[in-house]
Amino acid sequence: MSVKIRTKNGKLILDIHYGEGRRTRPSTGLKDTVKNRELLINDVIPSINREIALGTYVPKAERVAVIQTVADYGELSFKRHVNERRNHVQKSYKNHFKKHIIPKFGKRLVSTITSMQLRDWQNEKLESYKASSVRKYRSIFYTILDDAVIEGLIDSNPFNRVPRPAVKEVFDEDDEIDEEDKDVNPFSLEEMRSILEEATGYKKNFFAIMVFSGVRPGELVALKWSDIDWESETFKIKRTRIRGEFGPPKTKSSKRTVEMMPNVKEYFRRQYELTGGNVFDMVFLSSFHKPFYSHDTIALQFKNLLKENDTRYLYQLRHTFASLMIQNGEEITWVSQMMGHKSSDITLKVYAKAYKVIKDKNQRKKRADFLDNWHKSGTANNLMYDKPHKIGVSR
Repeated sequence: MSVKIRTKNGKLILDIHYGEGRRTRPSTGLKDTVKNRELLINDVIPSINREIALGTYVPKAERVAVIQTVADYGELSFKRHVNERRNHVQKSYKNHFKKHIIPKFGKRLVSTITSMQLRDWQNEKLESYKASSVRKYRSIFYTILDDAVIEGLIDSNPFNRVPRPAVKEVFDEDDEIDEEDKDVNPFSLEEMRSILEEATGYKKNFFAIMVFSGVRPGELVALKWSDIDWESETFKIKRTRIRGEFGPPKTKSSKRTVEMMPNVKEYFRRQYELTGGNVFDMVFLSSFHKPFYSHDTIALQFKNLLKENDTRYLYQLRHTFASLMIQNGEEITWVSQMMGHKSSDITLKVYAKAYKVIKDKNQRKKRADFLDNWHKSGTANNLMYDKPHKIGVSR
């Protein structure tokens, strides 16, 4: 009984003797390099020898033929899911993969990762990062290993035996600007009219409620009917939903009460006709009549309504709300509260460009009437107040 490394056509193969005179020579698909030989010697062969010694070895040539490291297979997994994710999400996932997964597992073979190794890695991360963050890193790694299961590289996902970190309701101390806030490119009312005319069913209601209330997509997909107060025409943001799980809103200020404007209330009523009284109490349900895994599916549906060269995405509906409200003279403090920002400073920082001074004074909103009356009442010569005069010419 032995396992030896051979070369054929520049590729490494394993010459495996096992059982009672049995032999198999599966190809690894790996080029004959020092690095790849080390991988086989350190990770693959010990595992095979252990199975042979236990009498449990069964030839799995098709799996050996696609041996890959976590680093290489991870890149392949990202390519497979590129059309399911928005660009900034894909970029964020790759950064987390390089920072939190590759240093520990990058050079390891996918087929050699064990549940206990993943548990140890998860515990190490929890010493430095919040549970919600570790769950994000875990989810990225989980998807990669799930792809390996589907492809037949491994029998089951080793994460299935590792409990997910429990998430406590902990908010960020600082009201950081969302990643999506760095690219504000809102829709016009006419563009929104076209989009809503094109959308159907729950999608029309989702897009309309989002654009006329400013809530985040993750907050809206997590909304329950019990969060809505029809009498006061408000609804409460208590949670968000990401990767199939409920969690606390982004920040402490994100946990808020949102006013229902008349058109928003109407869209909620339409949605109630679709999902009112469901066992999950969710406002929005997927086509499987279950809570959405995340808002990514809705984001793709929204993208399909846009013109081919339009690079905007679902989150721009939140930007559209803020921009429209500010452009039309609504109080910045009210806009800030509706958005769930810690202060109006955050709102202004993101949407300062939305406010533009209208050159035609007759079209501008009348402001500070109290100062106008105060000025006329005695701070200037009342007889001369309304008489125009040339700039620079004394009276």
